[in-house]
Amino acid sequence: MLSDKEKLEYDMLVIIREACQAIGCGAICVQLQEQGHSISEATVGRLLRDLDRARYTAKTGFQGRTLSAAGVERLAHLASKQRGMQWGVEFAAALQGHTKEQLLEVLVARRAIESELAALAAVNATAAEVEKLDSIMEEQRQIIAAGGAAAQLDVDFHALIAQMARNRILMAAVALIRQDDQLSPVLEHIRRQVNSAAYIDHRKIYQGIAGSSPVTARQAMTEHIDKLIDDVEKYWEQSSHA
Repeated sequence: MLSDKEKLEYDMLVIIREACQAIGCGAICVQLQEQGHSISEATVGRLLRDLDRARYTAKTGFQGRTLSAAGVERLAHLASKQRGMQWGVEFAAALQGHTKEQLLEVLVARRAIESELAALAAVNATAAEVEKLDSIMEEQRQIIAAGGAAAQLDVDFHALIAQMARNRILMAAVALIRQDDQLSPVLEHIRRQVNSAAYIDHRKIYQGIAGSSPVTARQAMTEHIDKLIDDVEKYWEQSSHA
């Protein structure tokens, strides 16, 4: 988590950003107190002067403060730091019970089944399903670009492909393999740590399915899961040398 000082700074910058106009010291103090901060107006005033000196805020006469461009960047930095720390906590919890060998076993099994599912989806998918697959993929891209967690959208993407394949046996098999609901968050964190982007692979899979090309779809899915296997290997190698 952020330090107490950083959390206070973050909350102040958010209050200033969300104000419809320049906001004064007293109003900021009231909102901070409502959020649980034990703070006086005099202390808020001193902190605001510090923010002014750092050029994170700009004083507008007697009306109060507005957020500067540097303040917007500072707020984004603090938010990113908070997300990164939260990711670490969530990952540590999710990783419990997931060894490298277990993850690789699951991925090898997924590669065999999901590659065939992708090929069948390219043959059997409806136009509405292809459109939905595209929207899932685009939402995933946007969330990841904003620094958010998109593990559930990864699950939705692969689940829809299984549905599109129209093969109940293969669908049941992959559902059994993917029943661990912590698997996607673990893999998403690993990809982040090794700078790998799943949605780029998803685009290639989508193109194969949308183009009704089972060969292309199968190959794209195989390459996608091969990359996940490489990411797991790379992550454990980096961790062992950390």
